[in-house]
Amino acid sequence: MGADVCKATFRLHLDDVHCQQILFGGTADSGYARLLGPFLENETICGRITLLEGPPFARELADIKEKFRTVPFDLFRNQKLSNVKRRVSFQLTPPATPSTDYATAAARASASPSTSIAMLSAPPAAQSSPVVLRNSRGQRVDSILSYSKEDYISLKGRRLCNNFHLLGRCRFLDSFGKCQHEHGERLNPKQLLALRIVARQSPCQWGLNCVDVDCFAGHRCTRDNCVPTTCRFPLDMHNVDTTIVS
Repeated sequence: MGADVCKATFRLHLDDVHCQQILFGGTADSGYARLLGPFLENETICGRITLLEGPPFARELADIKEKFRTVPFDLFRNQKLSNVKRRVSFQLTPPATPSTDYATAAARASASPSTSIAMLSAPPAAQSSPVVLRNSRGQRVDSILSYSKEDYISLKGRRLCNNFHLLGRCRFLDSFGKCQHEHGERLNPKQLLALRIVARQSPCQWGLNCVDVDCFAGHRCTRDNCVPTTCRFPLDMHNVDTTIVS
């Protein structure tokens, strides 16, 4: 599978509300570390990815495997295959309904202590911007928000569910009856602004081409004097023109 196709497939499954757990069997190839790298600081996404261990982890993947669940599978060989040319036919389609055995394996891999949550119904939180803002190059620009630094510091230290507080709904709670992040009481408008800034510290998986008006992730790195090679944001999400033209 080509790198671009693999990346597109990975994002397709992450964005699928019906996909609770991704079983990833590429741990013998260091190249996949760059695929997983952008998600290392997003605990929600990391919690949905399980690394299947067959051959020993490649060096770059061994360095980050603690961020994810790992499960040994006897399905894999204990040694790498020799380099051979092979032809693979692949079609990018929505994920099919898993078989009974696959579903059982996924359920076991994703099992973890549930977090206490408050199952409250409330109106959706107000959006910071009703439209997607863009610069002259058509790249997405995040709106400017006025927030309290005290609220930001306070909320950054908590594991709040951004979907629940910022969008008024939680897809994990709706689909599976549980969520790994905190729901509890609704935040006030002032705290919601600070939470949006916290959420923007994680890069959007769709990058500068994002068209989702509800997206609360970050679409550019806001750190001063940032070194892109060590940043969770991709290179093209640095030094973005923030002049809004549409």
